[in-house]
Amino acid sequence: MMDIPGISFSGLAASFCFIVLNLKRSDDFTVIGSVYPMLVNVGEDALLSCQLLPKRSATHMKVQWYRSEPSTPVLSYWDGDEVTEMQMEEYKGRVEWIKDDIAQGNMTLKIHNIQPSDNGQYWCHFQEGSYFVEASLQLVVAGLGSAPDIHMEGTVESGGQLVCTAEGWFPEPQVYWKNARGENMLTASEHYIQNGDGLFYVESTLVVRDTSLETVSCVIQSPILHEEKESTIFISEKLQTELASLRVIGPSQPLTVRVGEDIQLTCYLSPKANAQNMEVRWIREHRYPAVSVFMNGDQVAGEQMEEYIGRTVLVSDAIDEGRLTLQIHNAGTSDNGQYRCLFEKDGVYQEATLDLKVAGVGSSLLITMMKWKDGEMQLMCFSDGWFPQPHVQWRDIEGKTIPLFSEVLTHDSYGLFHVETSLLVRNSSIVNVTCSISNSLQVQEKTSAFSLSAW
Repeated sequence: MMDIPGISFSGLAASFCFIVLNLKRSDDFTVIGSVYPMLVNVGEDALLSCQLLPKRSATHMKVQWYRSEPSTPVLSYWDGDEVTEMQMEEYKGRVEWIKDDIAQGNMTLKIHNIQPSDNGQYWCHFQEGSYFVEASLQLVVAGLGSAPDIHMEGTVESGGQLVCTAEGWFPEPQVYWKNARGENMLTASEHYIQNGDGLFYVESTLVVRDTSLETVSCVIQSPILHEEKESTIFISEKLQTELASLRVIGPSQPLTVRVGEDIQLTCYLSPKANAQNMEVRWIREHRYPAVSVFMNGDQVAGEQMEEYIGRTVLVSDAIDEGRLTLQIHNAGTSDNGQYRCLFEKDGVYQEATLDLKVAGVGSSLLITMMKWKDGEMQLMCFSDGWFPQPHVQWRDIEGKTIPLFSEVLTHDSYGLFHVETSLLVRNSSIVNVTCSISNSLQVQEKTSAFSLSAW
C-alpha cells in the first residue's frame, strides 16, 4: 500500500472517484477523470483513464492525451488510428492506447517505464466536430532509492566526520542522523544532485566529537511513500580498520599548469600500503559526481563529471605502494581550484587536498593610436587569452607608471580574459611608452613599446 497524505492507494488498482473538469462542452457529452492523484513508482507502468458521460462510442472522435500543449501531445487518436507526427519526443515508444472499452467512451493511456520526468499533470481531450471536452489527471512519481552508505574519516577524538550517501531517490528525500538512543543529531551539511534520469543523489555530513558514541545511524526517507531506509555504523570497529591508521599525502604546494597543458594529480598513502583493493576517488567539492573514480583496478565511468569524460587517465604502476596519479588532459579555466583525493576501504576513508592553479598567458600585445583634437592622443593596447584576471600597466621611458585612461576586461567562451586598455597622452614630452600585462601566478609579463616620435 502506498500513501499520499490523506489518500490511500493500492498500486494501479486504486479506486477512482471522478470529477468533471470541463473547459468547454457540448450539449451532448462530457468527460470525467480521477479526482485523486495516481501514485506510481519509477520503472512501473501507469494507466491513465478518462470516461465520456453519458457513455458513447469514441471510435470516430479525435482523442488526445497531452501535458502542457495540445499541439505536442503525449499521444493522439483520430478516427480509429494513432497520430504520432507531433508526439512529444520523450514518449515515443513508451505509450500505447488500451482501446478495449472505446465503444463505451473509455480511453486509457498506458505509459511504460515511468520516469521522474513523467511526474505532473495530464489532460484527456475528446473532440467531435467543433465541440470538445477535457479532464485533468495528476500523476505522482516516486522512487525509492538505495540504502544509505556511511563512510568514516579520522577519529572521534580528533573531530572526525561521517558521510552518508544514497542515490536513486525521487522526489528529493529527507535525511537525518540519530544516535543509539534514537535521538536526532545535528547535521553539518547536506547536498543534493539530480542526475540525468531525474533521480536524486544525497550526501549528508555529520561531525563527531563525542568519544562515548558507539553507533550512529543515517536514515533516508521518502516524503511521498513514507518509507525509509536506514544504515548503522559501528564506530569502534571502523577505528580498527587498516585505513584508519594511514594518512593520504598530496602536494605540499599548489600545482600550477598553463591552459592547454596536462594536469598531474598525485597522492599516496603513508606509510606505504597496497591500494589495489581500495576505492580511490578524485573529487571537487562533493563525492558525486567525481572527477575520476578508481575501483577494482580500473576507472569507473558512470560516476564521472561530464566535463572530465574522455579527459582523464589513471597512472597506477605504483598502486602496490599506495601511489596513484590522475592525468587530466588539456587544462582549462574551469579546472582551476581545489581537488580532494580520497582513499576508501571497509567504510573508512582518508583524504588529502590538492590546490590547482590554471594560468593563461595571453597573446602578444597590440598597440594602436587614435589622434584626438587639440593635440591629445589616445593609445589602445589589446591582448587575448589571460587567466586569472591580469594586471595592466602603462610606463614611461624611465619605467615609471603612467595612470591609464580606461581598462576593459571581458571573458571569452573559454573563461579567458580579453584586455583592452587605453592611455591618454597630453604631454608632448612623453615620446616612448610601454604597455605591460602580467600574470601573477607565473610572475610572467608581456610588454609592447610604442614611440610617439615615430609619428
